[in-house]
Amino acid sequence: MASYELSGWMWMAPMSLDDVYDDAVDFGAEGEVPVGTPIGTTRLAHVMRVYNSILGGGLGSAMAVVEPAGFERAVAGFRYLGLGDLADRLARSVESYGRPDHDFQEQRGLEQLLRAGDPVGDAFERKAAQIPSDFGL
Repeated sequence: MASYELSGWMWMAPMSLDDVYDDAVDFGAEGEVPVGTPIGTTRLAHVMRVYNSILGGGLGSAMAVVEPAGFERAVAGFRYLGLGDLADRLARSVESYGRPDHDFQEQRGLEQLLRAGDPVGDAFERKAAQIPSDFGL
């Protein structure tokens, strides 16, 4: 939240959707969410850590840089945002990754769904409209 000092008074600018989204992207990149961050922003940050890693280099790349608990948090975050199909596909792909029974077709399907439009941004906007307080709005 931006703050400005006006003649000795401190004024806090309200958060916008863009501010919340940008914070979540930053927290996701850092892999750490500050204590006191609203639950919606926290869940979005967990999603963004995995989402951006997969977009940047595929599931294999994400598996190399994101800790196992990060995937669990991302799955919960996808569910929170109402993206249950993506959550299920991610959970199955991560669980089987590197095993002989890994389903590469499902992995490609997951990656394609994540790249189709802006599923996370759209889900975030819907959730923020439903429960703005979860995002500090």
